[in-house]
Amino acid sequence: MNTPILPTTWHTADEPLLSRLRWCAGDAATVARRYLLHLRSAPERAVMALVIPLLFTLLFVYVLGSNMRPPGGGSYVDFLVPGMLAQMAVFGIAASAAVVAEDKERGITDRFHSLPMSRTGVPVGQSLAECLGGVITLVLMAGCGLLVGWRPTGVVAGLALLLLARYAFSWLGMWIGQVMPSRSATDLVGMLMFPLTMISNIFVPTEGLPAGLRLLADWNPVSAVVSAVRELFGNPVAAPADAAWPIAHPIAATLGWSLLLLVVFGPLTVAAFRAPRH
Repeated sequence: MNTPILPTTWHTADEPLLSRLRWCAGDAATVARRYLLHLRSAPERAVMALVIPLLFTLLFVYVLGSNMRPPGGGSYVDFLVPGMLAQMAVFGIAASAAVVAEDKERGITDRFHSLPMSRTGVPVGQSLAECLGGVITLVLMAGCGLLVGWRPTGVVAGLALLLLARYAFSWLGMWIGQVMPSRSATDLVGMLMFPLTMISNIFVPTEGLPAGLRLLADWNPVSAVVSAVRELFGNPVAAPADAAWPIAHPIAATLGWSLLLLVVFGPLTVAAFRAPRH
């Protein structure tokens, strides 16, 4: 059997910054390519990416949405679909956590540690792959929305903000995957996504909620993302006079939440990846 020849040049921290950046970018591209290639050997992920948006759209539009009336009138479809798109972006937390935890459990992370790879490039590559995978889900969800009558404007700006939010959420998910003891433990993360998205303005406006629950919903980052993409897709809902700041300024709030997630969980994820394995 032929033994693969591994590179023998190890990069060090005292190399020039430009050299280290090129090293990091190259390793990130390699890791991202690896994850995307694995999609071809896991057709069930592609099926789920198609089936889940379709089921969610049919369930909420035709079953739960039959008696729903958005504030200010208008179509419940236009109210709902941007929220469903935001929900798909938030679900990237669970997806990222599961992929990273599975790599750790199968020894792939240890293999990365044994190679002369950038310790920052690996998590960056994982985040890029998860974001690109999220594009597929968002496009399919948008296609389902178009089929049931959703007619957006400003599509580019809305999708760009969704991808930024998905990318920021993926770093939170990757950190969770690094610190979780096993792949099965990340299933709890998926379960927690449902209350996180239900206590928001995805399905109903928050002003009808009890005071304490409304406070949680208004300051939930998901609500800011939902309100922002509704505005950018041309399906805005007028904020009430007593709306919390994130609901009154959803685009700024979404950018702020995304930046905060990246600043906090980017370094934490890299640090967790660098930590010695036992």
